[in-house]
Amino acid sequence: MRFALALAMAGAVAFVATAAYGRSAAPAIPRGFNPRTAAAVGARDYWILGGYRCGGTFCNALLRSTDAGKHFRREPLPPIASQGDIPSLVFANASIGYVVGPGGRLYVTRDGGDSWRSAGAVHMHKIVVAGGDVYGLSRNRLERSPVAKNAWHSISLPVRLRFVVSVAARGRRVWLLGSKRNVRVGDVTLRSTDGGATFAKSHGPCIPELAGTLVPAGGGVVWAICPSGMMAGLSLSTNGGRTFPRFRSFHDPGGIGLPALTNGAGIYPISARAAVLYPGAQGPLFRTGDTGKRWIRVPHTARIEEALWLGFGTSRVGAALFTTRSRPDQASFWRTTDGGATWHSVPIR
Repeated sequence: MRFALALAMAGAVAFVATAAYGRSAAPAIPRGFNPRTAAAVGARDYWILGGYRCGGTFCNALLRSTDAGKHFRREPLPPIASQGDIPSLVFANASIGYVVGPGGRLYVTRDGGDSWRSAGAVHMHKIVVAGGDVYGLSRNRLERSPVAKNAWHSISLPVRLRFVVSVAARGRRVWLLGSKRNVRVGDVTLRSTDGGATFAKSHGPCIPELAGTLVPAGGGVVWAICPSGMMAGLSLSTNGGRTFPRFRSFHDPGGIGLPALTNGAGIYPISARAAVLYPGAQGPLFRTGDTGKRWIRVPHTARIEEALWLGFGTSRVGAALFTTRSRPDQASFWRTTDGGATWHSVPIR
């Protein structure tokens, strides 16, 4: 479904490139706006990037709410097309944010979205922000820059990786997941506690060259979702990523009796102990409050078709973009105010 949304938005018209891309004269929410990805800063500040039909083609739009989703307004957007991968949207705080467009071109705002400029880096296929820095994967290299300015440089790694498939960061801690040239030795996890100045290495939790995602949750907890073809497994490290016992692998029908995970699954931490799980093939969502010992089905989420984005701004408040079975091609904005136990749809207006 994510692929279908990307195709539906293909052919977008980019704005004329200039040194900066400033506030539009048309702040109204476009008719037929369809969200594709989002970002959150705290419990009340939300950004939603999506598309809409404009004339005979499609255009992009960026919306912002500063009152917990009660009202949205249109914000400026750099010239990104809708062709190819869905753009990435990441905010470090209410002022500084990044957009990665198709092709990996990176743009930054440092004035709360009033204007956007090139971030001085290209071909970024994944970025994360933590500890005052932004980290990006660029052509199988790890790059870093302070969020306060564009000052990118490559970070030296202790091993040569053939593929780097995941980067994650929390505070000054950084994790990489990749594969060496000899895939028979398995994948590799690289861990840093000093912002990438030094790394330790260990065996990774996933199958080499089948990608995977590391998701740190604090308190030494790091989740890992590992595709295994069409299905996926869920692993948990409680020692900062040094080891990943595979006792939460849901494609094994034994264990705790949850439905199988597909390779579109996602895990979204609320705290070191609590997290929300999207199985990857429609709803419902599941929630744990004891680091995966028990999982509870989240009520009224069985109608979810796909989770396009989900994030928590506090231990109680989170937001998401879901498509539903009744409207599989139109995403909607949802919120939770009780740590993911219940969710409700919020109209974008």
